Amino acid sequence: MIFATQIHPHDVRDEGAAAVARNISELAACPVVGAEISTLEERHPYPHGELPHNPRRNVVVTHARHETPLEIPTGLGFRPVLSEEAISGSDYVAQISQAGQEVGLSVIPWIKALNIELEGDWQQACVVTAGGRVVGNWLCPSKPSTEYYVRSYVRYIVSRYSPRAVLVDRLRYPDWSGEQVDPSSLFTCFCPDCEALMASYGIDTSHVRASLKRLGDSFIAGTDATTIAHDDQLRLWMKFRQDRITRLAQIIQDEIGAMTTVWLNLWPPSFAPWMGQDYSSLGRVCHGAKHFPYHKLGGGADLSGLVRRLAGMGVESPERVFRSVMDLLELPYSLSLAEFEEHGLPVDYVQHETANAVRIFKATPIYTGVQIWDIPASEIEAATEAAASGGASGFFFYCYGWATLDALAEVGRIARRQ
Repeated sequence: MIFATQIHPHDVRDEGAAAVARNISELAACPVVGAEISTLEERHPYPHGELPHNPRRNVVVTHARHETPLEIPTGLGFRPVLSEEAISGSDYVAQISQAGQEVGLSVIPWIKALNIELEGDWQQACVVTAGGRVVGNWLCPSKPSTEYYVRSYVRYIVSRYSPRAVLVDRLRYPDWSGEQVDPSSLFTCFCPDCEALMASYGIDTSHVRASLKRLGDSFIAGTDATTIAHDDQLRLWMKFRQDRITRLAQIIQDEIGAMTTVWLNLWPPSFAPWMGQDYSSLGRVCHGAKHFPYHKLGGGADLSGLVRRLAGMGVESPERVFRSVMDLLELPYSLSLAEFEEHGLPVDYVQHETANAVRIFKATPIYTGVQIWDIPASEIEAATEAAASGGASGFFFYCYGWATLDALAEVGRIARRQ
């Protein structure tokens, strides 16, 4: 049974490696720590509130930059943007790894495969929406340059830290989050490489673009989108995307799977197909996966933010848009948007998604991400119990820096009782 938490670079830089390691070991009793190698374009904590035990800052806003020293592959035409600390040679992962050894913690790199801030000729490397917009910071999984980059990147990280495992995140297509909520980012990729490959699948890209336009219009109008979503060409397009992601997951497994344990970081099963993640195939090309049914958010990103943005693009009420999205995702909850924004999804959602993930992954372990910020401490235990009843092989309590010390202590109480 795995008990883990995840940390961001500013946790260690602001609190100190020894303090972070001590809190995780003594309060949270989580022997595994996922350390973020590159950050995201996000507010900490997300989507609101203040950091409860950071001694220097109440809120941190990060960019999608690499945060440790990196030997950048040459000949790509693009390269990751490094943070100032990484450029100076500072390695917070090495610091927390050393402090962790003293209290029995195992630190594993938490890698972002396809989402990182880039410089150079990055436009030719990134995904393109159905409307023709290049989505910055998101590499297209179909491009040979992306394959070379990902191979080099994961191999370098493993050789640098020799970890017992790695957690590979952002192995998918974009969602709607980022610096701004943008639903169009969901509908990628239509770059020349992808369009050429789609033709070999028998995909009519003009038809798919039209279907995606109809799907978006349906959301904006708050009408039933399920019939549109079952369009044969649209389903074939989704299968194409899932095949591209599974192929890259296999490449990662081939590159480092003999050297370390490869865990994937996946969206919950209800959302995953729309991100290009096919559980049935991904379960065969990794050693395990963490999924993150954060029930207060309604998934892995701010579902309310998506609904409000879609509603703002049309004339219908947010309530109707919310119901349209819930129906498309086949989430069996008859709650209103107002109820969701106040309470989130029922904790039963954690059990439901975990059971589905376990069923599809079969013998490959599933670890459930449990939300421990912006919720009452009592719900941490309820969510953990729901995940356990769904068959989870362990838990990733997300996350150290956003949670209160009381919440970390609650995690420790749960972990020690197992």
